[in-house]
Amino acid sequence: MDETRLIERILKGETGEYRHLMREHEGALFAFILGIVSRREDAEDVLQNTFVNAFRFLGQYDSRKASLSTWLHRIAYNEALKYGRKKRIQPLSWDEDERLLSQVTDEETDEWMAGAQEEQLQQLEAAVRRLPDEHQLLLRLYYEEDKPLKEIAYILDSEASRLANKLQRIRKKLYLELGTKHRKSK
Repeated sequence: MDETRLIERILKGETGEYRHLMREHEGALFAFILGIVSRREDAEDVLQNTFVNAFRFLGQYDSRKASLSTWLHRIAYNEALKYGRKKRIQPLSWDEDERLLSQVTDEETDEWMAGAQEEQLQQLEAAVRRLPDEHQLLLRLYYEEDKPLKEIAYILDSEASRLANKLQRIRKKLYLELGTKHRKSK
């Protein structure tokens, strides 16, 4: 059954059908949430809150604005942030040197990432884990989950152009930290 019909049935009172919708999306949402809150127990709580709120606001879902998956990811993101504030989970600070970032070209970062060897990829993964949570999330959604910027912007309640700029800055920062180290060690 397609999701539109399933939602219509749920809204008409067949609330037991909601478990089908939950089963369809719980794996992807749990992985997404776990990437934000880190602990499995916390992710389970956030997932439960996500589905409770999705059920409460199901009548407000508009398929013209976003797919159901994207809409659920946005709710999950907001719930994870709320949970983090309640638990006082603080993201790491990230100091950027604008002058250095402006000296790095997109071509340099593209070439560096394309030519990365196994050891460099491990260093890159370690560096990404040191980034603030919001930057890790943006990288994961864009590179690992292959979501378009428009969809990510909806999830994160941002603008696609801002996120494109942020991605570019993150890549340059990683290049400065790792790419220049690798060239020096050669």
